[in-house]
Amino acid sequence: MVTRGENFLRGIGLVKNFAPIVYFVAHGSSSANNPHHGAHDCGACSGRPGATNARVQSYILNHKKVREILETKGIVIPDTTQFIGSMHDTAADVWGYYDEAILTTENAQRHLINKQNFETALNLNAKERSRRFASINTKQELAQVRKAIHSRSVSLFEPRPELGHGTNTLAIIGRRQTSKRLFLDRRAFLNSYDYTTDPDGAILTAVMRPIGLVCGGINLEYYFSRVDNIKMGAGTKLPHNVMGLFGVANSSDGDLRPGLPWQMIEVHDPVRLLVIVEHQPDIVLKAIQSSPEVFEWYKNEWVHIVALHPEEKQFYYFKNGAFTKYEPITNAREIKTIHNMEEFIEGAKEMETNHIVHATEENLPVYLLD
Repeated sequence: MVTRGENFLRGIGLVKNFAPIVYFVAHGSSSANNPHHGAHDCGACSGRPGATNARVQSYILNHKKVREILETKGIVIPDTTQFIGSMHDTAADVWGYYDEAILTTENAQRHLINKQNFETALNLNAKERSRRFASINTKQELAQVRKAIHSRSVSLFEPRPELGHGTNTLAIIGRRQTSKRLFLDRRAFLNSYDYTTDPDGAILTAVMRPIGLVCGGINLEYYFSRVDNIKMGAGTKLPHNVMGLFGVANSSDGDLRPGLPWQMIEVHDPVRLLVIVEHQPDIVLKAIQSSPEVFEWYKNEWVHIVALHPEEKQFYYFKNGAFTKYEPITNAREIKTIHNMEEFIEGAKEMETNHIVHATEENLPVYLLD
């Protein structure tokens, strides 16, 4: 338990300045009449919701004896700090909490305030997702949009219950301040990592181990299904028959389909994942070369990787076995600022799903949130 707890906290850089309540938020998805349900849950949890992991990790770090041993290892968790497991249903935009009864009176009061803030975030998240739904008027009141999102997630007639989830294009491994206020349009995996607590990259080696397998694997699953949905995907899900609870076939064809159906991948651009790591290039190189199964993801260019030098504020791109300084092909341009996020979402237009738009440095929008 100590090993699990210590590795987790050091991996994300949370080793001091603990808040009174720390939430572990898993994700899962609810949908009806959907044989591809598992593909909308957690890729790192073998296609299952991550609720068990969140609840168990909370139990571990609340354990008195675990904390005593962690203190001898330099991680001092205050007695006033409590960990709570929770899960975000990403299709219905609802949030559930586990073991709330363990909270002290003071933390229970803080928890009530936090829950209200989380509800506001869920309303805004539902509105942001709703711009991809033809059946929902994005300009409605937040509560109405949220209700419509919830209703469609459990509709027996809905072929796209989870449309609007993350479109995996980036994996940013670094401090939250690295991407704070930057509008990433639901396109990034965000992995918390603090290079200042890991000068020699020992922790980074462990952090990088699952990136190719999980983030890269998810990305390529969508990539190949998007590039050729007939041969490498599963076609439209409407005529699918479930075969033995391990696959689907189209109508009476009989052959098992190898990939994802069209309704799940139509919002995904067919691009390989770009991994951005906040650390010195030589440290990042050592981390990805730590084992052959990790290195092959980058050596074979199944995913791309860039090192963001934290002192130089300069990108280094990995190619042909080495990191070299990245020089933009165009001059820097002004980054637009969004002053009203709701108005921006209401005016945002999704590209036509039957055309592939090549994003270049000239036409890719970049925004900062005010």
